[in-house]
Amino acid sequence: MNILITGAALVALTLLAGCSEEKTAAPKPVRPVKTVSAHFQDLGQTIEQTGEIRPRLDVPMSFRLNGQVLWRIDTGSRIKAGDIVARLDKTPTRNALLSARADLASAKAALELAQTSAERQRKLFASNFAAQAQVQQADANLNSARARLDAAQAGLATAEENLSYTELRAANDGIVSAVGVNAGQVVSAGQTVVTVIAGEQRDAVFDLPESMISHAREGIPVTVRLVSDPTVRTAGVVREITPSADPTTRTYRVKVTLGDEAAAMPFGAAVIGTASLREKTLAVLPASALTRHGERPAVLVVDPATHTLRYHDIQLERFDEDSLFISGGLTPGDLVVTAGVSKLRDGELVALEAQNGSTGGPQ
Repeated sequence: MNILITGAALVALTLLAGCSEEKTAAPKPVRPVKTVSAHFQDLGQTIEQTGEIRPRLDVPMSFRLNGQVLWRIDTGSRIKAGDIVARLDKTPTRNALLSARADLASAKAALELAQTSAERQRKLFASNFAAQAQVQQADANLNSARARLDAAQAGLATAEENLSYTELRAANDGIVSAVGVNAGQVVSAGQTVVTVIAGEQRDAVFDLPESMISHAREGIPVTVRLVSDPTVRTAGVVREITPSADPTTRTYRVKVTLGDEAAAMPFGAAVIGTASLREKTLAVLPASALTRHGERPAVLVVDPATHTLRYHDIQLERFDEDSLFISGGLTPGDLVVTAGVSKLRDGELVALEAQNGSTGGPQ
């Protein structure tokens, strides 16, 4: 009986060992992958952005004094240099002028009195009827009276200027594009009252996102056309780029100087600007090749000698729905995986899919 049991156990162990050997010997399947060969070429980029026609020179105008506005010009008014565009109440400045004139008259009278007193003290001193100290005091009073007269004259000049400053006059010919106050409103010195478009020169103004601003350069040619009538167009050149982003919109303002045809584009009109950026040497790959290596964009490249995968961090110039435009991180001829990258890992053994569907592995 014991012999039978022992024999059965040996048979069972033999069967189990056979199964274990079969499991150990089963090869792990090699995953086939689709690849493309990285090829670099010189590519340009055309970008379009919507903007607005703005005056080249927009001049904010303000009073030099505090005061109450009695009148201001209306938006859209055409003006000439020297025209009055706003007035302040003159009552306070007129009163200040009257006070300055009175101060001047008083200073003149005080000077005459000081001169008379100084002359009398000198004569008395010459006759030994006055002390040296009295002469010195009279001369000091005379100098003080002269200084007071100078101050009164300066005060009068300031009061006269301030009276003239109650009228705000245009420095240039132009069109009133905006008003910032109404009649009856009290304004501070330096507060914008009206804004004047000086001259007829126009700019096209665009607000570019960060993804576009890296391509913008001063001097780049731009074609600008009206949104309402695309047949109205003109050539322009990027003239100015703001160095920092708007804190609210996170966009960068770009101003484009326009040609003579811009005279047909009214201020405030919506326009579309088209620019062809300079060429760069880029590799173009399917968008499906993009993955991440840590926090950086990357692709998986097949080592042709070992048929294993390696992450390559890339410099991604731009991308769209279908393509990646890569400026660095690859060399010409690299075999880049273009499908299923989320299921693959660095160091994994793969087989290359041939165009006819067959696969090849390491020899």
